[in-house]
Amino acid sequence: MAWKWYAIDSYKASIGSASASSYYGAVQLTGAGFYALLTMVKAGALPAASAPVVAGQQRFYGSMDFQQMAMLVDLVRNEKPVQFGWLVEDPNQFHLMTGSEPVGEGDGLLART
Repeated sequence: MAWKWYAIDSYKASIGSASASSYYGAVQLTGAGFYALLTMVKAGALPAASAPVVAGQQRFYGSMDFQQMAMLVDLVRNEKPVQFGWLVEDPNQFHLMTGSEPVGEGDGLLART
């Protein structure tokens, strides 16, 4: 099984509602030759993910439960580097992952003396 991974350089988040059972919010992720749109769904089954190539750029469209949005935005806002990847054979299996960090690094607030 093969995974595709892309470095995330920037993100954009939005919240709103098209209806009570569909779109709640979205997070757009961009990187070199890559764009992902992750929509947040309030209720019901998640739509299937897709990963087409459009005009030479890899694009990814997936959905998550809206309760995951805060964690997703926190990750891209506060961590670096961040990568996004999915299983080629099943794009419904996707992940956002940080780079390797030392144990106990913390956020630096308690490091001052």
